[in-house]
Amino acid sequence: MTYDVFIDSFGARWQDPPPPRHRAAVLSINLTDQLLNPPDDPNIADAVARQTGLDAEMSVYVLATPGADRIVDDAVHQLTALLTADDRPVQLLVNCWYGRHRAPAIADAIGRRLHIHGVRAAVTHHHIDKPTVPRKHPRPGCPFCAIIHHGADATIVRSWSDTVAMVPHRGGCTPGHILVMPRGHVSDFTTDPVVAGTTMQRTAELAHELGITPDDDGSRGCNTICNAGSAATQTIFHHHQHLLPRTADDGLALPWTHPAREQEPTR
Repeated sequence: MTYDVFIDSFGARWQDPPPPRHRAAVLSINLTDQLLNPPDDPNIADAVARQTGLDAEMSVYVLATPGADRIVDDAVHQLTALLTADDRPVQLLVNCWYGRHRAPAIADAIGRRLHIHGVRAAVTHHHIDKPTVPRKHPRPGCPFCAIIHHGADATIVRSWSDTVAMVPHRGGCTPGHILVMPRGHVSDFTTDPVVAGTTMQRTAELAHELGITPDDDGSRGCNTICNAGSAATQTIFHHHQHLLPRTADDGLALPWTHPAREQEPTR
């Protein structure tokens, strides 16, 4: 079947936009800062996050948000006008942050409206099956949330819009040991791949800023470590990246040396 319009929904934060459609003119709708309508009750936020914009309840919720009708109406008007003026197909890119809720709901609504007007539209959702991302509300009892959101005592080394770097309360494992953590509550690095990537990026930036980088003679370097789960020695369940300056003679033994394997001969 030949289509007049290709509608592609996606999540901007995955940094993996849909490929261009052959010969198609391109329009875009950026919803990252639009239709933000989180549930009033944070206790149901995680349950809502597990739905997608294709679920009937979530679709109705998104489309009932003030401004949604105008976005759909404007898109249909622009697409039909462009198709009248140009014999090429049109690609419409619709994105929100993660591509699971707002973008799919709006993309599907536009597709349905175009079909009513006799326009052949194909709708593709590129990131709707990505991992579920829970809301990042501060969590009661979390010591890092208490520092970040409520001013609990800590030595802050560096502060960004998305992350914070601080000195461990007990001083750390080596001189200059620093923790880098997201402002939003994320339990560990597996919870939200985008937040995990951002935290690692900030850790690398800080290493360069503070000069905690390997030197040519091998006498200085650094480790960056993060733990996920109590079996992996995580004790505070708010994702954090350890940045440890290292010297060749600091005597720090890393915890993942396997005693049985130490006895195996080198092959």
